Amino acid sequence: KLLVQNNLVKMFWNYNILISLLFLITKSSADWDWIGCYNKSKELYDTENTTVIIGGIFPIHFWDQENKKYVLNKPGLLWVEAMVFAINEINNSPSFLQKTKVGYRILDSCNDIKKAMKSALELTQGFPPDGKCLCNSSISKVVAVVGDAASATSAKVAAILSSTVTTQISYSATSTDFNAKQAYPSFLRTIPPDNMQALLIVDLLIHNKWTYVSLIACDDEYGRVGFSELLQILKEVEVCIAVQEIYDVKSDVSDLLTIKVIEKIIQEENANVIVLWCQRPEAIRVLKKAESLRLHNKTWIATETYGMSENIYDIDPNVVRGMFGIVPFQALYEPFETMLKSITPYTVNRNPWIQEYWREKSCDKSSAINCSNINLSELPKSKYAEVIHAVKSIAIGIQLYEKLNNTKPIQPKLLFPYVKNVSFTGLNNLTVSYDEQGNPVVASYSITNLKQIENRKLKWQVIGSWNDKSRGIILISDSQIDYAGGSLKAPVSSCKEICKPGFFAFSFQSSCCWKCVKCTNDSIQPKYGQSNCTPCTENKRSNINRTVCIQPERLYMKANSKEGVLLITFSTIGFIFVLFAIWTFYKYKDTFVVKASNRNLTLLQLVSILFIILLPLVYIHKEIEVYKCGGQLFYFVCFNSIAISVNFTKADRLLRIFKKSKSGRLTKFSILKTNKVQFLTVGALTFIGIVLSLVSFFSFPVQVSYTQKTLENDKMLVVYYCGGYYDSILFLMIGYVSLIALVCGVYAFKARNIPEIYNEARLTSLAMFVFLLSWLIFIPLYLSANGEQQKPEILCFVSFISVICFFLIMYAPKLYIIFFKAKENVRGRIKVKVAEFTKISNEFEKL
Repeated sequence: KLLVQNNLVKMFWNYNILISLLFLITKSSADWDWIGCYNKSKELYDTENTTVIIGGIFPIHFWDQENKKYVLNKPGLLWVEAMVFAINEINNSPSFLQKTKVGYRILDSCNDIKKAMKSALELTQGFPPDGKCLCNSSISKVVAVVGDAASATSAKVAAILSSTVTTQISYSATSTDFNAKQAYPSFLRTIPPDNMQALLIVDLLIHNKWTYVSLIACDDEYGRVGFSELLQILKEVEVCIAVQEIYDVKSDVSDLLTIKVIEKIIQEENANVIVLWCQRPEAIRVLKKAESLRLHNKTWIATETYGMSENIYDIDPNVVRGMFGIVPFQALYEPFETMLKSITPYTVNRNPWIQEYWREKSCDKSSAINCSNINLSELPKSKYAEVIHAVKSIAIGIQLYEKLNNTKPIQPKLLFPYVKNVSFTGLNNLTVSYDEQGNPVVASYSITNLKQIENRKLKWQVIGSWNDKSRGIILISDSQIDYAGGSLKAPVSSCKEICKPGFFAFSFQSSCCWKCVKCTNDSIQPKYGQSNCTPCTENKRSNINRTVCIQPERLYMKANSKEGVLLITFSTIGFIFVLFAIWTFYKYKDTFVVKASNRNLTLLQLVSILFIILLPLVYIHKEIEVYKCGGQLFYFVCFNSIAISVNFTKADRLLRIFKKSKSGRLTKFSILKTNKVQFLTVGALTFIGIVLSLVSFFSFPVQVSYTQKTLENDKMLVVYYCGGYYDSILFLMIGYVSLIALVCGVYAFKARNIPEIYNEARLTSLAMFVFLLSWLIFIPLYLSANGEQQKPEILCFVSFISVICFFLIMYAPKLYIIFFKAKENVRGRIKVKVAEFTKISNEFEKL
């Protein structure tokens, strides 16, 4: 099975190489002029008197989509110099490859897949730079290749190199697809793969507590793999994605797509961090579009392709200031830095692309300005250590090969195992070695920050480091981080809060987004975090901050309180007076005053007044239940209806009795003359009030509610009261009793001119007026009460005042006659008054 599997892999790669060759051979020189960088391919090489040749493929140019042309890639120019420097250093070392001279051939891939494949064929097949296949060519084949930069181009190069198991070491390709060794058997890299970069980005988000971010990726091999790796890790750590987009930035409609994406980001006010996973040209294009749309004060996180790119400097600081960059660990190599400073426009250099750089600096041969201060040290210091490590890995592998195979010429297929197993100390004491998948054993990164310096200029600065072993972000102590908008404090990018005590996390939109909502009544949350609220037990209540359960002190109308003592005192005095009146009317029941006022109805009225005076006893209690609330309403309407209905029947009876007739005599028949009919009337009016209260009570729910007040020392006061529709039903009962009182007052007013002695009509009119006035005043007092505890007190006071005034107005004159005007308390006296009233009425009728 293993043999068959290996044969299938070989067949697969042979097929790929055949297709690639056919494709390239059929391309005319005119086609290459169109897809290539220049009319004639350039090459930097040194193969004279060399033993082995190492190939190099670098994107020295890239396609500028905005200007529709190829432009110089400054990092690519730096990488070329790094490779040449490393090979020269190896050749000049007295203790390193003493019998072997290493040569090089360096080609420009133009960051283009087809050009990269052409370059790989030229290097591995010994083709000359013009692309023509010369069978008798003396150009040697390379034993290993350093390159390419992009994952997409590196993958196509690997398709060619893997067919002959030629060592390929990339200094910039980060796609995790290269971990598949069956597909890429001879691929190594000195830069960590994307999953390591994704881990660092996630650790950076967690370090700054950024849990709600936007993720944009380019739809290419680099962007798709990184996007997938990052999404998977973000889900594991519960970081929410506000805007999640992957699209082709190179397409003709990319500008419209970018505008839509940025508009979505603008709408997400809580997502202030954006991860942009694209290669440098595409990332710059997205950022420039964000600049045109004024996407200010957002924190961007740049991947390793542009984490220290100077192209960012041309963008508005309001857009990119505070950007974080992820780049391979920045190892400065002083000999190489010194060499870069020595290369000036006046220095002779074999690099065919360096003149373009001088031209950009206006320091070419035709320039009239002094360029002595211009040198290559101004190139962006990005990944040159990875290039040097790649070259040294190949050189050390060659050295190991020669020690064990001294007499055999170097073959690419045999060299690869030696290169893969190297282990040495690289720049700045970094250990360089490869694992089974061809990745660096240690993944180290530097974290950069885009700061604004004088005159609104921008500059990258390394602020920290990270490696996959410790998974910790180490910040440089003396580095002050510059955040978006110039803030020195990390922005908030979260759709979830760390809930303070008394609040709990209420989820919305997704499981990792929430808002902090205050715990409900009678539940607490005593600490910071997202814990749920805990209900209080054993009749305890939560304090106002919902942080602790406390045993509340119940407030109610107490008998020993100031209000309770006052009510009980008044009620006791009133109770004694009414009892005295009942005793008096019972003792003098045969006197004419008592008989004239209908002693039975009078006693019924006095008893109802007695119960009304005792109303505070119904409200003075600790526990409140719904049935007690209903009992209070029933009690109120029952006895008030009786008291007022008695006066109504008396007033109506007086009108009927003293209704004058044409003969001047009293009418012999009256519907309300008998006691039985009068009692039925009182009972009917009272029954209507009782039925009305019961129907209202069962139709409109009354419930026991409470209010609480927490003092500064967390002492809690709780007032239980009858809530729901209780107040509405109470006002309805007051309205019903007031209606009877109003009708009674009208009847009494009509009877005001009947015989003055024993005449209750005028007294009834006054009593009804005082009664109605009392309950009219009650309404604003009750509604403006300071707390629910005062409402029962106001009700009891107004009820007492109204009924005691009613009692005094109606019964004080009668008691006065009984005790102090006994001579007038005779039947003859009333006959004289009636006769006078009848005579005057008849005379008035004749007029």
